[in-house]
Order: sequence, then structure tokens, then C-alpha cells
Amino acid sequence: MKLSTRLLLTLLPTVAVVMTVYGTWAVWHRYASLTSQTRAETQAYGAALGVAVEYAFRSGQLEAVQVIIDEISREPTVYGVLVYDTSGRPLYVSQPLLTVDAATAELLAGPKIGEITGVEREIEGQRVYSVLRPIRDSRGQVAGVVEVAQPLSFLEAETAHTGQRFLLNTLTLLAVLTLLTVWLVNRSVTRPLGQFVAAIRALGQGDLSQRLEKDPGGAELAALTGEFNRMASQLEAARAQVIHEADERVALERRIRETEKMAAVGNLAAGVAHEIAAPLNIIAGRAQMLLKQQVADDVLERNLSIIVDQIRRITTIVRNLLDFAKRREPSLQQVDLRAVLNEVAEFLESEFSHAGTRLECELPEPVWIRSDPDLLHQVFVNILINALQAVEQSDGAGSVQVTVQQSDGRVLVQVADSGPGIPEDIAPRIFEPFFTTKPAGTGLGLAVARNITEELGGSLTARNVASGGAVFEVLLPALETEPAHA
Repeated sequence: MKLSTRLLLTLLPTVAVVMTVYGTWAVWHRYASLTSQTRAETQAYGAALGVAVEYAFRSGQLEAVQVIIDEISREPTVYGVLVYDTSGRPLYVSQPLLTVDAATAELLAGPKIGEITGVEREIEGQRVYSVLRPIRDSRGQVAGVVEVAQPLSFLEAETAHTGQRFLLNTLTLLAVLTLLTVWLVNRSVTRPLGQFVAAIRALGQGDLSQRLEKDPGGAELAALTGEFNRMASQLEAARAQVIHEADERVALERRIRETEKMAAVGNLAAGVAHEIAAPLNIIAGRAQMLLKQQVADDVLERNLSIIVDQIRRITTIVRNLLDFAKRREPSLQQVDLRAVLNEVAEFLESEFSHAGTRLECELPEPVWIRSDPDLLHQVFVNILINALQAVEQSDGAGSVQVTVQQSDGRVLVQVADSGPGIPEDIAPRIFEPFFTTKPAGTGLGLAVARNITEELGGSLTARNVASGGAVFEVLLPALETEPAHA
């Protein structure tokens, strides 16, 4: 059974009993009050009317009696006025009354001896409260009796109306109390508990981000909310710690595998490079000698050119393998980054010119860092060649822009290209060794650049830009103070 139902089953009968007892007392009190008021008004009317009728009797103006009692009977609370002689025969009857029997001896007993009496009786089938007052003549003798009657039906109607009003008030109170109880229970108990149940269910299903409102209603629920949120935060932090440790463990295992693989590649590259370097040099030399001669056969000349180009490609692959595997210790010194970038731009000028791609360098005043200029040269050569190849994929002349910014003890070099950008599905793998999307690529250029950058105390990242193309960002530590000769 719901909490609101249990509360209502206890609360509503109690309120109904209290209101019934109070209503009964109030109706009784109202009836007694109206009865007393009616009697007092009737007695006042009887006293006033008795004086007027008695004056008419003494002055002999008996025709004025009918006028007086008819005028009094027009009052809404007066049922009728009657004037009797001493024998009880009606002498004058007010206009609303039709026929009235003679008064009984018991009814006139009091007034005949000079008393004013009040009595409840029936006149023409109507229950009334009557006040009877004696009428004295000029000698002081009782000459008749005047009766003023007020109906008691309005007392019963007023009492019934009062009872109906209390019944309506009780029903209204019970309805309001029911609605208020249901609303309060729903707001302060049911809804907060529903939120607790939903949050606990979500927590059990693994959603540790669930939190409850700080003030669900009531100090007890607020304390429970605080404990729940604290528990959820601790569980979330514990899970984050477990995930972090698992990620670190996976990353460590990956680094170990890569290290083992790179060690094997390094040993292989070192052995293979010496074995194939001499034959390749001989083949390349002989092919170049034949090309320098006057070759009559165009097909032969074309084949010799292909041989030279493929030997150059093999040499590049072997050199990249050696660069990636040999892990040369950096020779750190004070380096002007602008000078390194100018050298790289000059070194690759012919490559960009041949491809029809603009190389735009926005270089500020000398930017001094502590690094290895030869390794930096290799880093930016690899990045710019990658940018050039990306622009060539866009089927049109484009540009590669190099900018340098310095702030907060760091130097940021951005290489932005106008190529197609990095596809989302391969973005996480572009720095992996031997991963490439180019038909003639080795997948080592960016991997070598990132390894060197990290060895120099920096970082290399890449992202796409909204306007198109990609941006590679090299972040390097700057010198705390510029050299004296700068």
C-alpha cells in the first residue's frame, strides 16, 4: 500500500469525526442562539404592540387596532397578531391569518392575571412561538389579551442550512486535505524516492555519472542524497583510476612490443643496409653512366631512368629505417629555430617548385630554443614532405604555410596544408610506424618526426581545420633567456 494511502486512511477518518462532533455542537449552539433571539424579538414586539393596543382600548379608538396589527404583521419575522377578549374570543386578527379558534383557558391563564407569557403552539397548522400580553382598561382591569406569534419554521430551516454548510465545509476540507496530502507525499517522498530508485538502478547498470539534486525535500532525504552522491563520486573515481591503470598497462605493453619490434627492425636494417648499400651504389653508378652516354633507343633510356629512380627509392627506405632504429642521442645546444626553418625551406624549394605548391613561411625575429639542429632539420623535412604529398592529393595547386608562435616558455610551430585533411578513421594511426596511405610511402616519416620531437622534450600533434586541410603542431621548450650574442 502506498504511503499516501496509509496516511489518508488514518487522517481522513480522524478529521471526519472531529468535524462531525464540532458540527453537531455548532448546529445545536446555533439553534439555541436563534431560539433565544426569536423569543427576545417576539417579546419586544409584544411589549410594543401591547402598549399601542392598550392605548387604543383606553381612548376608545378601537378601529385603529386592526390597522396597527396589520402593520406589525408585515414584518417578515412576524407570523401574525391576535387580540382576544377575556373569554378567549378573537376580536382582531392580522391580515395573513384566515380563521383562528378561540383561545383556550390555559393559554389565557397567565395574561388574565396580568402576566406576560411565552408559549410554543400551532396556529393554522404552523408551529409558532407566541407572546401573550394583557390589555388593561382605564381602571387597570384586564380587558383583553394581545398575542404576537413568530414562526418557528425559519429556525428549522436555519438549523438545516447550518448543518448543510458544515457538511459542505467538512467535505471540502477532506478533499483539500486529500489533495494536499497526496501532493506533499508525492513532492517530498514519492518523487525523491523514485529518483533514488532510478539513480540506484542506473548505478547498478554501470552509469556512475548519476547524481541527485542537492535538496530533494527534507533534511533526512538531503542527508541521504549527499551520501549517495559521495558514494557515486567515489565509485566513479575508483573506476577512472582502474581504467587509467589499465590504459597505462596497455600502453606500456604496446611500447614494449614496439620497442622489441623496433629493436628487431634496427638490427635487421643495420645488417641489410651494409649488405645492399654497395650493390645498390654500383647499380646506380652504372645506370647513371649509361644515361650520360648517347643512347639511341628511347625505350632503353626510359628503362634506365626507372632503374635509377627505384634505386633512389630503395636508398630512401633504407635511410629511413636506419633513422628510425638507430636512436641517436641528441646534441643539445642553443638553436635559432628561424634559421633551421629557413634551411629546411631552402632544402625543399625544388620539391615544392616542381609540384607547383607554394611554401609560405611567416617567421618572426630569432626564436631561441635548446635543441639539436640536425634532428630538428629532419623533423621539419619529414613534416613538410608529408604536407606537400597531402596537397598533391587534392588535384590542384595549393599551399603549405609555416608559422611560429612563442608564449609561456613554449614555442609552437604550425605547418598547415590545403590538402583534403586527415580522414577520421585513420587519424589515430598516422604516427604509427609503417602505417601509410600513400602507394610509394614507407610509413616512417611522421613516426620518426614524433620520436625525435619527444626526445627533444616536445610534442607533435595533428588536427583538421574547419576551412579544410590539416595542421601539424610542433611544441618545443624555449630558452628562459636569450643568448647574449642574439
